[in-house]
Amino acid sequence: MNLSRQKIGPLDCCLVSNLPSGMSPRLLVILNHGFGASAEDLIDFAPFLIDFSELIEQGCQFVFPGAPVDLGPSGMPGGRAWWPINMAKLAEINQTRNFDQLTRLEPEGMANATGQLMETTRELQRRFGLDDSRTVIGGFSQGAMVSTNLVLRSQVSPALLAVFSGTLLCRDEWQKLAESHPGCQVLQSHGRQDPILPLVPAQQLQALLTGSGFSVEFCEFNGPHTIPMPVLQRLGERLNEILGQLNS
Repeated sequence: MNLSRQKIGPLDCCLVSNLPSGMSPRLLVILNHGFGASAEDLIDFAPFLIDFSELIEQGCQFVFPGAPVDLGPSGMPGGRAWWPINMAKLAEINQTRNFDQLTRLEPEGMANATGQLMETTRELQRRFGLDDSRTVIGGFSQGAMVSTNLVLRSQVSPALLAVFSGTLLCRDEWQKLAESHPGCQVLQSHGRQDPILPLVPAQQLQALLTGSGFSVEFCEFNGPHTIPMPVLQRLGERLNEILGQLNS
């Protein structure tokens, strides 16, 4: 397996593949970590997915970008974030269930993080000679949010947007952007017992995207703030489907 760490655009990234020597990828898969984690956080997904099928093994280049904000000075050595989060405010929203405070929020720093991720995405596409139709982008929690914001604000049309335990933000703006977007395939998952980002705003995100012409497969599961094995397996199946369509 080929593993390297490189700065691509403004972000440090982990790159993983098992492509035969001299073979270019047919599909770029960019997966973004959540708040407080690092570029390595989701890296174990790559060997699982590579072992999932020969199509994935011989077709996918996996990339795991590291978020731009260093949380070391905030007491989280090695942790990174796409933007700072007021955890006390999030806990208050969860306690009061006043989800409007969450879904109408435009976090400070989100636009900058989205711009950096966009720059890294375009550099990766140039490097591997792939366009949006051969790119999968997504992530977990805050990584899912920045991915959703990138797709909507930059009018990116990936082969698949993967939203694992994400949520609805910037509701009014995202609504307008989604309505002007041509739409794309979305794989979304969320735990019914998620204590950090409750299910209801995730359902609202699903409704917003579906109502705007996106094709959303929504996987609810009994569990907390996580990506369970059935969802990871479903991601493998969706990557297989995309690669199969590229073969036809």
